Amino acid sequence: MSEDGSQFIDSCIQIGNTLVFTDSNNKRLIICNSDGTDIHYIPLSYQPYYITEIDSNTVAVSCRHNNTILIINISTRSISSTINTSGLCYGISYNDNNLYVVIDWRIIHVMDLTGKVLRTIPLPTDDIFDITVHRDRLVCRERTSTYCCSLDGKVMWKFKMNGFQDLTRVTTDDEGNVYVTNKTAHTVIVVSDDGKHQRELLTKSDGLFRPCGIHYDKKENILLVCNIFNGNAFSFDVKYQHK
Repeated sequence: MSEDGSQFIDSCIQIGNTLVFTDSNNKRLIICNSDGTDIHYIPLSYQPYYITEIDSNTVAVSCRHNNTILIINISTRSISSTINTSGLCYGISYNDNNLYVVIDWRIIHVMDLTGKVLRTIPLPTDDIFDITVHRDRLVCRERTSTYCCSLDGKVMWKFKMNGFQDLTRVTTDDEGNVYVTNKTAHTVIVVSDDGKHQRELLTKSDGLFRPCGIHYDKKENILLVCNIFNGNAFSFDVKYQHK
């Protein structure tokens, strides 16, 4: 993406050969091919912050300051529907035909695509911003800690970083490993599926500078990471070493 000082790239996802980024400062989505070509923009009425894939053509975007979720068709570049939430909406994840949305940092509303709230899930702390849901697990993060919970909110494990940290976004792979961006340390950390092991996976030497958005493409085993300010995004092949 162009080095536009006004860009603020908060989140990203990869859907097939398509990359989608939220640019909250300019109230738009940025869409391009996985090689960075053919860039398009979808202008929005609100600031998008968090994004999740619904299907190969559709994403859901949470616009926290407006208590609004937008369902957007990225093929036609049009808004399919708008959902109003009962509070500030933050992290969003789509799993098993339902949207999981963080409301006011404190609780998750599980809703269908019409916005009907089906149930609520308590969060482990009152400072949760981002979540990802896959199969029977909910992973969420505050600024210094990452939690793995069951889908009824029971904490399975907690991983806390040492010292001052600014964890921003989370994603998981198909084996349950958790990947977290650390904006102040310019790193991506990976935590094992049981929460017992962690290591620095990517650093400033890999091009990261205040990384924010992160997304694991489970079909292709590709990790997409974007820097928040300078317009650079990186796509990494992930290979496992099984012991």
